[in-house]
Amino acid sequence: MTVRTMGGEGFKWFFGVVEDRDDPAKVGRVRVRVHSVHSENKANVPTDKLKWATPINSIVSAGSGEIGLAPVGMAVGTTVFGFFADGNSAQIPIILGTLAGIPENNSSKNDVSQLARGINSINKPLDGPEPPSAYNAKYPYNKVFKSESGHVFEVDDTPNFERTHQYHKSGSYREIDATGRRVEKIVGDDFEIVLKNKTVYIRGNVSIKVDGSYTVESSGNMTFKAPRIDLNP
Repeated sequence: MTVRTMGGEGFKWFFGVVEDRDDPAKVGRVRVRVHSVHSENKANVPTDKLKWATPINSIVSAGSGEIGLAPVGMAVGTTVFGFFADGNSAQIPIILGTLAGIPENNSSKNDVSQLARGINSINKPLDGPEPPSAYNAKYPYNKVFKSESGHVFEVDDTPNFERTHQYHKSGSYREIDATGRRVEKIVGDDFEIVLKNKTVYIRGNVSIKVDGSYTVESSGNMTFKAPRIDLNP
């Protein structure tokens, strides 16, 4: 079957490389140097003369009313696949997706995150009773989102080592391992604001160690109930 545009001309498929993503309209468009269409010599076809290419969003994003995932994932140097909606006129580029690869066949330049490939690339210095990371991912089970600055979200389905992990580039993180154990670390100040009631139920023991001062203030009554209360034992 031949797919045709409104003008009757067939689509023209392409591969290309993103050279500019600073879309003045801020709708996720990028400028792409298309293989076999644009000269590789930028003196002949400068980046600012390339047409803005529009990405097609996933069907899980509404793409309307600010709802869904913003289409801003592509970076300069990203290889993309798409088509010209106006065929050989090549003035209306549409991007269907991006392609990961291994530039120069150098495995150290693999476009896929090391975390997804079974290599734990996040170094976490341990403090106090903090346990080592539960990372034990095997390819291709770990679904990884990594941002340019280094924020990471992992949903790992590695058999027997299922895990979720949210990591901030500062070193703060939350990790839940296959047993349901949660480890949360905040490297800066931590504020928790509860505007109504709060109930905490703990079936086991609680141990709190504070290297600095510990202040508790209440506007109401304070009640302590225990078979035995020891102060400075």
